[in-house]
Amino acid sequence: MSQKLLTNDLSAAEAKRIPLERFLSYDKIHAWKIAPKPGGDAIAIATDASGQMNIWLYSRDGRRTRLTPFTERRAFPVAWSYDGSKLLFESDYQGNEEWQLYLYDASEGWFTNLVFEEGVVHMADAYCWSPDGSEIAFLANREEKSRFDLYVKDLLTGREKFIVEGFGGYQRAYWLPLGMLFVDIRSHEDTSVYLVDMKERKLDELTPHEEEALFVPIGPWKDGFFMLTDEGREFAALAYYSMRKRGYKVVWKSDWDIEHGAVGKNYLLFSLNEEAVSKLYSIDLRTMAVEPIAAPEGEIDCIMSVYDTDVFFASIDKATRPADIYVVDLEVKRTDRVTDAFYGGIPEEELAEPESVWYETFDGRRVHALIYRPRAEGKVPVVLWLHGGPQAQSKPAYSPLFQYLVHRGVAVALPNFRGSTGYGKSFRNLIRRDWGGGELKDVEYFIQYLLSQPWVDSERLGVAGGSFGGFLTLSCVTRLPEYWRVAVDWFGPSNLVTSAKVVPPYWKRYMRDWVGDPEDPEDRKMLEGRSPIKYVDNVRCPILVIQGAKDIRVVKQESDQIVEKLRGRDIKVEYVVFEDEGHGFTKEANFKKAVRETAEFLLKHLLH
Repeated sequence: MSQKLLTNDLSAAEAKRIPLERFLSYDKIHAWKIAPKPGGDAIAIATDASGQMNIWLYSRDGRRTRLTPFTERRAFPVAWSYDGSKLLFESDYQGNEEWQLYLYDASEGWFTNLVFEEGVVHMADAYCWSPDGSEIAFLANREEKSRFDLYVKDLLTGREKFIVEGFGGYQRAYWLPLGMLFVDIRSHEDTSVYLVDMKERKLDELTPHEEEALFVPIGPWKDGFFMLTDEGREFAALAYYSMRKRGYKVVWKSDWDIEHGAVGKNYLLFSLNEEAVSKLYSIDLRTMAVEPIAAPEGEIDCIMSVYDTDVFFASIDKATRPADIYVVDLEVKRTDRVTDAFYGGIPEEELAEPESVWYETFDGRRVHALIYRPRAEGKVPVVLWLHGGPQAQSKPAYSPLFQYLVHRGVAVALPNFRGSTGYGKSFRNLIRRDWGGGELKDVEYFIQYLLSQPWVDSERLGVAGGSFGGFLTLSCVTRLPEYWRVAVDWFGPSNLVTSAKVVPPYWKRYMRDWVGDPEDPEDRKMLEGRSPIKYVDNVRCPILVIQGAKDIRVVKQESDQIVEKLRGRDIKVEYVVFEDEGHGFTKEANFKKAVRETAEFLLKHLLH
């Protein structure tokens, strides 16, 4: 009798189970680059609705048109010309990050190569068009692979002009009515803004500073421009730089970071990162009055304005809904969703919202975390998901993996360990040259916090992450091996010495500062001591490793060597290599396969 009841209960549970495919049924939108069309009636975005990241034009009335035909390349919009006749976009091949520039002509409905050079990386920003629309500014590492120089291309003659030499690493260019701004990205913690003398081809630094600080232009206004800066403070504030006065003034600040912003005709729209949640605010530039904007709360990755209007577009991702594009029309005080990415048909109330918690770590600091819990009684297994970056942040954004695991009765916990953004620059800077140090202790203290909770099954813990999160996952299983039942590493460095040596040339400037110099004897010793591969003999749990063959950030060798070592010890390892991917996923089918493999592997070892 009891066996029959048990069978019936299991059958009922199976009948209510939502298949993973439904959680995966959405058009993934590349939310970091969006291009509103002048006039404000449409926006160009990149989405994998075709199976590959291509550019689509979405109208505010719900119509959409595909603009690019790629199957092996991915394409991201950069900016429309001021008259809306042409769209600059960038594309690479199978995630190799060798970006080339293309120009889409709206009247012809097709595109041409604008700047295409094999072996050269090209970049452009939203403010790349000259004020008269006749030229485009772009950056390229054609002369020296470790730096990006500034060029201007004349669209009528096709001629290019070299303007100024870069500093090494990344730079950005903003062609504003007041002139060309050139931003040197010295590190995650330090940038500076220069004015370009186009005739003399010289740079005049507008934001000289001694201590590290961020200066990020977001748009022109009158005789200057608005920017975000954390100079002299823990959190990024909104400031206005006057070209006439050659200085800036902070106009709005908070005890949280302002993360994104855009300038319209009479308004400025910005997002505030409050305890990992993005919240929208507007500033009336005539009165400087600040008001909250009614919009979904979750993660905002980009805000863009429409030329000469107070119409703004923003990408907003919620825990219970994938990223969509919203239009915030401050002319009529209205916010509407433009895209409808999710077609899985799962009601939002069926999906889990994370709980925000704080815990104390080894040095007395408080660390923030998000926890997704299943609707279940008793003790449940938990997967720790460790974010990449490391200067990034886990926020309440949609994840088909997290939602499916929770649906199957597995909690997902996301610690924002030291190095994470959003908690002040002092906390963010703690990761510097300390990979595998304090942040690993933060994770260990988070484990102790979880184990103190009555609902956590201490015998069924898993750990997973990608990029830096993959490195931290490997650090967990090699240096904290006693906790884990299972682990999943998505393209994480396993050897800090070899990884630091083979990053792209334009990353060398940063790697010495962020991680350490493998050519320096003392640094090399430190990097060897922090590398997971050094402790591979400690591993006890089965591991799934996922890697893109064309990854230039964490090359395939990093996964190859840890897999070889683990297999030599008879540790159960599954290794999935995507031959047509780089650092992440450009193709819908590959992303879905990676999520399926990860979900199945975790559930196999946590539920059975």
